[in-house]
Amino acid sequence: MVVASYDDALVRDGEMLALVGSEVVLLSELASALVSYARSGASVASLADSLVADFGAPPEADPIALVSDLVRELLDHGVLRAA
Repeated sequence: MVVASYDDALVRDGEMLALVGSEVVLLSELASALVSYARSGASVASLADSLVADFGAPPEADPIALVSDLVRELLDHGVLRAA
């Protein structure tokens, strides 16, 4: 389970600028949606389900694997934290 973890954010046209400590991270529309879904905590599987519902299934790829990769990147930047 992961939860959103940033100090402040600005959302515009679906993208998010997230302030994490002294670092500013620009998130794509997909990453912004994922962070939004994780505000109260979410599993990778539930995040994948929500993203597929909103953006459609990726062609010939496993949504859970792709979301897992994105979650790892967001954890590395401090935008998400393990719960």
